Amino acid sequence: MPGPTILARIQHTLGRAFRETGQALDRVALRAQTQAKSPKRAGDPAYIFNDHLSRHRTKMPLIRRGTPVVSDGIAYLAPCASLIGTVHIGAGSSVFYGAVLRADDGNMACGRSKEEFEKWRAMSKSQRLDQDTDIDDTAGGGGIFIGENTNIQDGCIVSSRDDHTTIGNGVTVGHCAQIHSATVEDNSLIGMGAILNSGSKVESLSFVAAGAVIGKNEVVKSGELWIGNPARKLRDLTEKEKKHLHFQADEYVKLASSQSGVMNLGGNIQDRITSGDLPSSKNKNQQ
Repeated sequence: MPGPTILARIQHTLGRAFRETGQALDRVALRAQTQAKSPKRAGDPAYIFNDHLSRHRTKMPLIRRGTPVVSDGIAYLAPCASLIGTVHIGAGSSVFYGAVLRADDGNMACGRSKEEFEKWRAMSKSQRLDQDTDIDDTAGGGGIFIGENTNIQDGCIVSSRDDHTTIGNGVTVGHCAQIHSATVEDNSLIGMGAILNSGSKVESLSFVAAGAVIGKNEVVKSGELWIGNPARKLRDLTEKEKKHLHFQADEYVKLASSQSGVMNLGGNIQDRITSGDLPSSKNKNQQ
């Protein structure tokens, strides 16, 4: 694929300049505030300064590797999660605290058109390798594509170094699970600490148990329960268990939606007071 456009390079350069300038101005103001409030004596340091700023960016576009695309209807994206490179997330989905989604080995530069993106996405791994002609573009990696109403829980790691990672609709990915260049189809459950290796596939309505390790290019058939390391099929899921997979995905959408305003001024406390979950000050005075 062609490199990033001139416009994309300008946007990245100006964006970084504005961010760094704002951070520098903030530090100057903090230093001035400290000087104004702290008495100084001969021999004292010029100022006392504790940098309170966080350089963390939840959505990290990479000029050579693409930019995260998050649906406006996402249920929740935690402020300490990391979306790096070509990561796409659908409506109703959520990415919780400390999760890292890394799509930084593909050659989908920022500023590419939708047609160029779709062409790149449809390529096989070998085709992408042929397109990656530069010295630092030899990985031929893919993007991360997450459907709707899917939950990526705390501490998960999702990568796409070898190929695309595709996670369907209504999927629950348990705490600290890892998914590397794999496919997870709709309404499946990946247990806590499970690992899906490159090329593996979990078909719809399947359950990978906590701690299970799915081997490279292994396929978990629809409706199966796999456990162990290396993981093996234990049995087929019952119809009741399959219905519970749908229920669990819906419950995580509700949980994620309840946290969607926590980074706003005042967080979601006002919403809780309005809904009657917390006592108002008037009620407190009457007690």
